[in-house]
Amino acid sequence: MAARRKIQDDFSIRGGTQRHDPDGNALCMAAGCEAHAEYPAPRNKQDLRNYIKFCLEHIRCFNQSWNYYDGIEGEELEQEIRRATTWERPTWKFGTGPGQKSGYQFDDRFGFFDDSDPASSKDGQPQLDPEEAKAWALFDLPPSSDMQELKKRYNALAKKYHPDHNQGDSKAEELLKEINLAYSVLRKKVLDLNSPAA
Repeated sequence: MAARRKIQDDFSIRGGTQRHDPDGNALCMAAGCEAHAEYPAPRNKQDLRNYIKFCLEHIRCFNQSWNYYDGIEGEELEQEIRRATTWERPTWKFGTGPGQKSGYQFDDRFGFFDDSDPASSKDGQPQLDPEEAKAWALFDLPPSSDMQELKKRYNALAKKYHPDHNQGDSKAEELLKEINLAYSVLRKKVLDLNSPAA
C-alpha cells in the first residue's frame, strides 16, 4: 500500500508524443517509466478522444488523480452539470426544436400534446376518444364528415381490401376487419350527431 502511495506522489506525465520500443509497442507515458503501455487515458479534458497509454501501475495512478471538474467553479460548473444530464446533447421543449424551423409539422392526431381544455378541441367540437380518432385516421377523413362522405370512403376502402381483390392476402383481410370496425364506430357517431335529439 505504501509503495503505491509513493508511486502516486511521484506520478507525473511525460511531455510530447507517445514513445514506442523498437518492436512498435507503446511505452508508458509516466515520467521515468519504461514499461509497456496497454491502458489508454485521455490526454486532457479538452481533448477526451486523444489517448495516451500507461502501464497498469501508472493507469491506476492516473485514474486516482483524474478529476474532470478540477478548476471549474460557479456558473461554469453548473453549465457542465446541465450538459452532462442530457449526455451533452442539445434539448428543446417539445415542438420548438430545429425540425420546426425546417417546416416539419408534427401531426398530433390524438391530441396528446394539445395544451387546450381536454373537454373540447381547438374548433369547439368535442374532443374525440382514442377509438374514434383512430377510426377517422384510418378513413383519412376529418371528424366533421357527413354520412354520405363516410359511406363513399368505406365503399372505396372495402373494395380495395376485399379478399377477392387481394387473392387471400392475410394483411388485407386484417385491414378489412379494422375498416369494418372503424366504420361501425364512425357510422354510430355520425348518426348520433345528425339525429334530431343531438
